[in-house]
Amino acid sequence: MKKNVLIVLLLLPFLSFGQEMTFEIEKLSKPEKLLPLQSYDDIYQGMILTDAHVSKWDIEKKGIDFKYHLLAKSKAPDSLVNYGYHSFFYGMYQAYAEHRPFVLSPDMIWLLISQGFARHVQANPEKLRKYFVDFSGKLSLTVVAGNDLLKDSEQWEELFPQFTAQIAGHTGEELINTLTADFSTTTAVEKVASEITIMEAMEPYFEFVVIYMVCGIPQITLKGTTEDWEKILEKTRKLGKYDLRWWTKELEPILKEFIRASKGQINKRFWRNMFKYHSKKRYGAPKIIDGWIVKFFPYDKDGRRNNLNRLVGTQSLPEEIVKVDLKYLKTDGAHTEETMLELWAGFIGLEQNTETYALTPQISWMIKKKDINREALYQSLERDNVPYTGLGSGIDLKIIEVPEVLKKFDTIYALGLRFKKKIFLPDWMKTKRIGKLFIDGTISDKEKQKILDWFPNTEIELNGKKYHEGKNTWIRFWGKEIPKEVLELKHIWILEIWNMYGHKNE
Repeated sequence: MKKNVLIVLLLLPFLSFGQEMTFEIEKLSKPEKLLPLQSYDDIYQGMILTDAHVSKWDIEKKGIDFKYHLLAKSKAPDSLVNYGYHSFFYGMYQAYAEHRPFVLSPDMIWLLISQGFARHVQANPEKLRKYFVDFSGKLSLTVVAGNDLLKDSEQWEELFPQFTAQIAGHTGEELINTLTADFSTTTAVEKVASEITIMEAMEPYFEFVVIYMVCGIPQITLKGTTEDWEKILEKTRKLGKYDLRWWTKELEPILKEFIRASKGQINKRFWRNMFKYHSKKRYGAPKIIDGWIVKFFPYDKDGRRNNLNRLVGTQSLPEEIVKVDLKYLKTDGAHTEETMLELWAGFIGLEQNTETYALTPQISWMIKKKDINREALYQSLERDNVPYTGLGSGIDLKIIEVPEVLKKFDTIYALGLRFKKKIFLPDWMKTKRIGKLFIDGTISDKEKQKILDWFPNTEIELNGKKYHEGKNTWIRFWGKEIPKEVLELKHIWILEIWNMYGHKNE
């Protein structure tokens, strides 16, 4: 009898049910209420709007005719807790801040690792080319669809393994087997998400094409088995040879703790250090996050290496959604119709347990028509393209490179370009008539001189320094009568008349 009691007591620190186990990290007060939910459809619509740089306010107030073009998506709960493009990270943040249990699975952790690997390849495509392919440029990989997938969404899941199989023909099967999710917790959804992530990693080397022939034939619930977690460790080690040892060696000790926990060997100190958030007690002090979860984010959203020990602020977090272009060709043998699509996969939100308050990150995927003409963005910018009347007026963009949607404008009254990296204006920009040009970012002397030469009649403010003031024949004055010197001008582009109260009359 004593032996039986002892066995029961030893099992109390954690609960294991089939392929998952729940263990207590520390005793904390329970959350007071459930988090607000958002419908699955609304979440994707919101993310599509963000991707298009358009808000619901823009659609309602500016009368933009916005098309979501969502063709297919994976199954998910009707409602989820949503944190936009960072549901996993901010979901853990919320769990940490409000004492909510959290659920982890091999698929979730492997998806983070796979996304980190994909960003590594995207940041160093030519340096890593020798590891994957023996050709230059991009090679088209083609899959033939049995039905019109722009109307029938049922067969999308069947196509992605065909792409990864073709990739394996060039890279070798080891890479594909390593990156593909194949755990005891892996469902069709997680498998597709991992396959789309592989496609994103290989996008520097391949173009993906689908052809449809019209005539054609406070607790952590750790899911998975010990073998699953051992497989993740093995897969992660294999990624090290792709100039990634600096990252994988940081992940190995963490993954070993996952393995120990799956065996019931709970290191509470380790799990308490999963997510740590703090800031100095002064206005404007940055948020510091230095739990071990930050090691799963090797690159920031601009492709720069992250500090693997801590994140200062969260503005530069990479998106937890990957996107891959796909060319869809519909042909009857004589005529071919091309539609550009986008594949999205990653973390879409968090499922919430109404009894325990536990949050479970939800992996998802969807397919949409690609807005290749950036029509929604163009409509929004067109409404912003008005004579500049002060701060916040005109077109203002935060960019890595100048978007081609600006090609549609012959005249731009006021244009702000805030470059995240080096300033560079493409040749087609020099034909534009621009009244006021505001540019911020790192710039070479050569690029600076080029801009000044291209726009001699444009008022330019470059990193706060002004050039060509008064050269754009954009006249502004205060009063009721037009000054004589203004009347004598041969050319006036825009004439602004302001009254003594600062209100524009004309």
